[in-house]
Amino acid sequence: MKKYGLICGFLLSATPAVAGEWVYDYSGQANGFYGYSQYADKYRPFYKHSHTPVTAEVYTSAGYVFDNGNEVRLGVDGQISGGKEVEDYNHGKWGENIYGTWRSAFGELSGGQIYNAAYQLAVGAPSVGSIRVNNSMITDFVANPNWQRHSRVASYRTLNSTYLNTDADAPKISYTTPEFYGAKAAFSYTPDSYSEAGLINKHSRYDNRSSYAAGLYHHINLSWLEVESSLGYAYNRKNNQEASAGLSLYRKGWTLGGSYRQSWTTSSDFAMNLRENDEMPEYFDGYRRGKAFNVGLSYEIGPFKTGVAYFAAYADKTDNKDKIISWTNRWTINKYAALYVLTAHASYKGDGELRDNNRGYVVAGGLELNF
Repeated sequence: MKKYGLICGFLLSATPAVAGEWVYDYSGQANGFYGYSQYADKYRPFYKHSHTPVTAEVYTSAGYVFDNGNEVRLGVDGQISGGKEVEDYNHGKWGENIYGTWRSAFGELSGGQIYNAAYQLAVGAPSVGSIRVNNSMITDFVANPNWQRHSRVASYRTLNSTYLNTDADAPKISYTTPEFYGAKAAFSYTPDSYSEAGLINKHSRYDNRSSYAAGLYHHINLSWLEVESSLGYAYNRKNNQEASAGLSLYRKGWTLGGSYRQSWTTSSDFAMNLRENDEMPEYFDGYRRGKAFNVGLSYEIGPFKTGVAYFAAYADKTDNKDKIISWTNRWTINKYAALYVLTAHASYKGDGELRDNNRGYVVAGGLELNF
C-alpha cells in the first residue's frame, strides 16, 4: 500500500486553501465476443477453433474543483477478463489502476499507475471502438506464441505495440504542459519499470529498472483536413532505448493513420539473451532490439464505423515476427450498446518447434455495453 499512500500524499500537498466544489465521476464498459478460428492443418493439434473472450472495465474518480479553476482528482479503475486464448498481456485476468491528477493553468501533474508520457500522447492507425490496432485482441482468437503471460511469468519476443509501453502502467510521475498553438509536451519518470503489466520479465537481473519518457503531440485543423502527429522517446535504464512517431489525417468521416516504433540497445545495457533460470525463456527479451509499425483506414457515418488495419512487428537478429490484418465493423445501437462484426488474419513466427509458430484467420461477432 506504500505506493497508494504516496499518491494521496502527493494530492494533499498540492491542494491549496481555496473554496470550490466536490466532483465525482464513474463509467464502465463490458464486451463479449464469439469467434471461430481456422488454422493450417499442421497447427490444429495445438489450438482450438472456438473462442469467447470477455472483458469488463470500470473507471471511477473523485476530486475537488477550486474557484480558481484548479482541480485535484483521485482515480480508481478496475479490469477483469476471461475466456481468452492467451492470458491478456496487459493485465492478466484482472488488474487495477490507482492514480492522482492535479490540473492547473500550468499543466497537468499525475502520479500512480498510468502509462508514460510518450504513450499518452501517441497517435497512429485508427481503432474501431474497443478493437485496438496495438495490443490487438486478435491474439484472443489466433494465439501469438511471441506474446505470452501465464500467471507471473511473461515472455515477449516481439513488440506488441507501436506506442512506447515497455514500462506499461507501473507507478510513475508524469507532467503534461498546457496546449500551445495545438502542441503540447509531456515527461514522465518511472522508478521501477517492472510491473505485472510490463514487458520486462519478472525474473530478470536488471540492477536498475528506472525509466524516463518524453512525448510531443501536435494538432492542426486546416479547415479541409485535420492533422494529428506525435513523437516519443524512452530511456529504460540498463535495458534499452526506444523512439516512436505517428501521424493521423481526418476528413469528412475518413481517418488515415499510422505509426512506427524502433527499439535498440547499447553496449552499456545488460545482455539478457540467454536462459538464466527455468522461469526465463531463452532470448525472452529479444524485443529490446526490434521494430513495429501499423497503418489503418476507417470511415464513420452516423452510427456505423468500419476500418481496416495492418500491424507488423520484427525482432532484430531473430526469425521472430508478427503480422496481423483486420477488418472491423461497429454499429452503435444507442449510447449504451454497440454491435461488432470482424474478420482478421494473423501470422506469427518464432524460434524453435512448430508450437512456437501460428497462423490462421478468425470471424467473430460481439456486443459492447457502456454505462
